[in-house]
Amino acid sequence: MRDFATVETACGDISWAAQFLGMSKRRFSDRRRNLEAEGFPKRDPLLNIYIKADVEAWLENRRTVPEAAPPEPAVEPMVIDFNEL
Repeated sequence: MRDFATVETACGDISWAAQFLGMSKRRFSDRRRNLEAEGFPKRDPLLNIYIKADVEAWLENRRTVPEAAPPEPAVEPMVIDFNEL
């Protein structure tokens, strides 16, 4: 039998949205109108909860620091054995 308390869900309620943004539920509720004016996703009209992927994408789009480029692979120096030439 599955333990649904530990299953990751695709949607979240207002408590999830607030926690995801690092806010209390009250602070999130107070700021929700301003957040939505900045493009924060509204609750899904059918489900009346937030689609987590939309909230995560909104936050990702607000980033001001780009992803770091992957480090260049280390290049080993070429060793020439002059005795074999």
